Amino acid sequence: MARIDLKVPFSEKDEAKSLGARWDPSLKTWYIPEGVDIAPLAQWLPVTEHADLEHGPEFCVRAPYYYVMESVSDCWGCSNLTRVFSFKLPEQHEEFDYYEDEDEDFALTSNLGEWKCHGYRGTVSNIASLSPLVTKQIHHFTNKFKQAYSKTVGSRYLMNHCENCGAKLGDFFMHSEPGGAFFPTSPQEAQRMTLIRINERFDANCSVGFASEDFFDWMQVREEP
Repeated sequence: MARIDLKVPFSEKDEAKSLGARWDPSLKTWYIPEGVDIAPLAQWLPVTEHADLEHGPEFCVRAPYYYVMESVSDCWGCSNLTRVFSFKLPEQHEEFDYYEDEDEDFALTSNLGEWKCHGYRGTVSNIASLSPLVTKQIHHFTNKFKQAYSKTVGSRYLMNHCENCGAKLGDFFMHSEPGGAFFPTSPQEAQRMTLIRINERFDANCSVGFASEDFFDWMQVREEP
């Protein structure tokens, strides 16, 4: 398992260290090193601002199972092909829809929003945070899917990095441009993608996109090893 960066307040650094976290002086961040149990340190995993809303869910996207997507992309840094990863969610996935009422009373009986199922398969991008279980799964496949700052969106999120040179590979082109690594426009392009079904719950703070034709039936699907 690759390292996982944490957000540890200064006042809690000794507790995090006692539970196995380590300090990276070059990046000025605490992290979970390889071989250390994630669970005791889960409280310091990065989360989005939604998690700070009283009574709001910790994660705003959920699914009963999911697929790890593996594709290939050109690297802008070294011009070589590299493997890249994302997630595909089934039709049963749900997104938490926050009510946009500035006068909403955040009392114990208040409803901040509701879970909605749109009934379509979705591809995940702009991942602010993943649950510990999903984090462990993606690190079975790659150690190049990690937090980094994106100038395009002006924030940090979990993104791919080139397996050859380490360059950051942001989500925009791969997810939003036709023909990108996760945006197939033909059966031939879809055939380069492998989907590994993970029979565990998916929880994340992220965006979910869909297409009228996602060429799912042409992708290579297999069960988790």
